[in-house]
Amino acid sequence: MPSDSVLEEIKNGLDIVDLISEYVNLKHAGQNWKGLCPFHTEKTPSFTVSPSKQIYHCFGCNSGGDIFSFLVKYENVTFPEAVNILAKKAGVTIKPSHKDTVKTGEKEVLLSIHKDAVSFFQQQLVKNEKANKYLIERGIDIKTQKLFYLGYAPKTWNALLNYLTGKGYKADVIKSAGLVTQGTKGIYDTFRDRIMFPIYDLKGDVIAFGGRAINGDDPKYLNSPETIIFNKRMVLYGLQRAKDSIKETGCALFMEGYLDVITAHIHGFTNSVAPLGTAFTQEHGKLIKRFVEDVILVFDSDEAGRKAAKNATNILFESGLNVKILALPDREDPDSFLRKNGKEAFQELLQRPLSIIDFYMLLKGDRRSIAHEAIQTIFRISDRVLQGHYVKTLSEKLRINEFFIIEELKKLKKNNKSQETKAVSKAPSRPKSLDEIYIFKLLLQLPERSGEIANTFSEEDFKHATTNSVFKKVKAGLTDFNELLSRSEGDEKDFLTEVSLSEDIENPEKALEDCIKRMKGNKRKILLQELQGKTREAEAKKDFNLLKTLQAEQQRILKR
Repeated sequence: MPSDSVLEEIKNGLDIVDLISEYVNLKHAGQNWKGLCPFHTEKTPSFTVSPSKQIYHCFGCNSGGDIFSFLVKYENVTFPEAVNILAKKAGVTIKPSHKDTVKTGEKEVLLSIHKDAVSFFQQQLVKNEKANKYLIERGIDIKTQKLFYLGYAPKTWNALLNYLTGKGYKADVIKSAGLVTQGTKGIYDTFRDRIMFPIYDLKGDVIAFGGRAINGDDPKYLNSPETIIFNKRMVLYGLQRAKDSIKETGCALFMEGYLDVITAHIHGFTNSVAPLGTAFTQEHGKLIKRFVEDVILVFDSDEAGRKAAKNATNILFESGLNVKILALPDREDPDSFLRKNGKEAFQELLQRPLSIIDFYMLLKGDRRSIAHEAIQTIFRISDRVLQGHYVKTLSEKLRINEFFIIEELKKLKKNNKSQETKAVSKAPSRPKSLDEIYIFKLLLQLPERSGEIANTFSEEDFKHATTNSVFKKVKAGLTDFNELLSRSEGDEKDFLTEVSLSEDIENPEKALEDCIKRMKGNKRKILLQELQGKTREAEAKKDFNLLKTLQAEQQRILKR
């Protein structure tokens, strides 16, 4: 763990507005900057960034912190990883601990293995006539093969293993990269007789592979297992190449497979991406929302493709994205359609994508089943205006009274209430006492009186878990806001950033005195109530000695 001075040096070398602007579209708002929160779905900006205090806070979901906590939460990295990333940006050199060196070293080795594996697969593709012929027949020429670093895994048991061990890698490390598998008769290559598609992260490093069988082997597609550098739920194929185009066009095209994406890129649709042979996840939705809010699903026209489109739509709507669907002719997928009909025909289809309601109208089934499926999807739309629009459209298309659709939505909301209640119970609870909040606000406004304030109160004066834990830190001498924030975690950080970015209290000196009086008065009331309860018990038991002691204590509190 780097020292506080190193962390402060990193903070001083970076501006939080510049950092967060790489992920969130921020607009100037008085002394601060505001934007749509990246941690929850919202239409009205409640995410605030303070350049003077170098903190952020969302007044919608109560998430807050500094540059380190933002990167940890947004990039889903550990705190040490966030420190290292930001240190490089700030030009600060950190001497890593042995533990950090080992972990970083493991990742670097895995990245290096994957880079060498790319070279091996490329060499094999050049040598294999069958694999080359397959790609050429799919419209992927030599130039495109090189552009996407495509390769071929030979039909042998250990060609890649021998190549990598010859490079100096140990077999157990190659196994941890997912490139070889342990069997009953020893270790063998994971990928055999397959076209190889390197999978990149946003930094441009190869972190995994997808392999397509070319002889009808099962499974048709095989992906690398998850490793410390690869989580398929958080990766989209082609995004490292498509992200700039997605920003420029204002839209992302979601395909089903690797070849769909490559063919789309060849024809100029460079804003195309695909999940890695798995269903869309909330993480995919959050990932793409970093770049754009409008997406078009371009899935196969068969039954499986339509089912995948329905599932993807539900997930992406929940992520706050605007979703439309491209209707391909029967028995076509993006790859085949583009190769047969060309760029202009595909562009024409893109000009008239289907809304989710129009998409449901194309599906087989009676009005009742179509209505129920469509309502399930409409329910997931976070934008109430858009939701209302789809309710009206569904009503018109199926000739169903809007009232009945709204009633079904209410039922879904009621059935979902238990899950919402659980989610709320897990959310950070906010302090119930305004005085506890005011004390911390006044601590920030009157830093010169922090020592006095800390000595005026005791830990038991702060009943809420969050304010109590923060006050313990203040009592221990952490009165500087930046130092206090850096030593706080989770709910504590959220609370401190919220208090810091709330409006200043007028006449803080008087407010402090009033707050102290109220808190002491409340404490006295609680003590008297407790004594009254004990007094009634003593009277009932006729314990006159205890009664006398309690009455004396009551008089002492009243005089005080």
